[in-house]
Amino acid sequence: MISIGDHFDGFAIKRLVNVDVNKAASNQHEFNGSTSLIGLLGRPSHKQYLPTQLAYLDDDVEELPPLLDSTLTWYDARARHPTRSELHLYYPAAAEPVIYQATEGDVLFLLKRRNNQYLLLIAAQDSSILRQLQWLFAVQEPTNILDVEVGLDKKPQRAEIAGEELLTWLGINTIQNDSDFQTLIQDKFPGPKWPSTQEFSAFARSLVSDSSPIEDPDGTLLRWVNMEHRLFRTLEKLRVGQEISTGFLDQSGNVDVDAFTSTASSILNRRKSRAGLSLEEHLGEVLRSHNVMFAKKAKTEGKKEPDFLFPSKATYDDLNFPSAYLTMLGSKTTLKDRWRQVLNEANRIPKKHLFTLQPGISQDQTSEMQSENLQLVVPRELHQEGFTNSQRAWLMDLQEFITEVKDRKNAAFDQYPRFDLVAGPSIS
Repeated sequence: MISIGDHFDGFAIKRLVNVDVNKAASNQHEFNGSTSLIGLLGRPSHKQYLPTQLAYLDDDVEELPPLLDSTLTWYDARARHPTRSELHLYYPAAAEPVIYQATEGDVLFLLKRRNNQYLLLIAAQDSSILRQLQWLFAVQEPTNILDVEVGLDKKPQRAEIAGEELLTWLGINTIQNDSDFQTLIQDKFPGPKWPSTQEFSAFARSLVSDSSPIEDPDGTLLRWVNMEHRLFRTLEKLRVGQEISTGFLDQSGNVDVDAFTSTASSILNRRKSRAGLSLEEHLGEVLRSHNVMFAKKAKTEGKKEPDFLFPSKATYDDLNFPSAYLTMLGSKTTLKDRWRQVLNEANRIPKKHLFTLQPGISQDQTSEMQSENLQLVVPRELHQEGFTNSQRAWLMDLQEFITEVKDRKNAAFDQYPRFDLVAGPSIS
């Protein structure tokens, strides 16, 4: 788990108004309400130059953008006045490519790192990336009045796997050095062969003692996934670290760029594949602990293979079995626009379910999901920040999903007691 207070001293947040970002309305290169920043930046006795990285964030791009290196100036324009202050946070012209992407209603985050360097992020209003920032820093809806929070040690901890892409982009190392893990992994999986997802996921679950998939399926799943994330990155460091440390040189001693890019691509692809497959493994184990019947990766129509099909492939294939008692569940660690992929799976099931670990999704996206008859399932812990009240009322957690699937299976068996839900003979 990550504690945001270990990495940031504090932050300021504000919903931008016209004068903040409209070049025609103001060309002063500063943000209104700067007096509130005393709590974060202190009272300047002279001009202070703050090393700052900037970025504009929205949902229109697949990857988070590169950070722009710049400097903010924090000063008192009336420093020599005996009684009056006029505090300003000034950004240079070089920052305009970021600032002037923003429009009124977007949200500014000014983050102070522990090393006294800063991040100035502007997130597009109503975007999923804004919701994820709200989740990470545990803040509700921002206003157009600058709000400052310091002393973040009491902020709730966050599961690395839920926000890994954002955390990594912010420069937060999600891997904790744990020599005990290294020893456990080397003893359990000696040699160069990578363990299968099934055995590695089972190994991760065996190391989580404070969990109960029966009593707390949502929390247990998160702990399992987070444990495997930490273990896999430790394994990755052991297996790949030596290769990286020796450098990438060809036979002539020159840097081999192709070898470097090939290795980097291999690492990233392995990470993405493992994350998705391990989530399916842990979901399956939670379902089995509740005696939920399901088929994994069962073919429905053509090459379509929903991640989970309930109660069985046989019931799905038998057209006499009522579709009202069938359920499908897709599984994706993060969504972006990939949630639409599940809409074409399992034609007999009009309402799709999709499980994700993404901590925050825009209102526009969840509205579109509802219009497409897709129900999102998210661990209960991730409901609290990053979603609006109306979204939380609509979201389903894992416990609710399990209850719904079991109720459908029981209703089907009560109505058709002679129907073998495993073998699936025709209903008479």
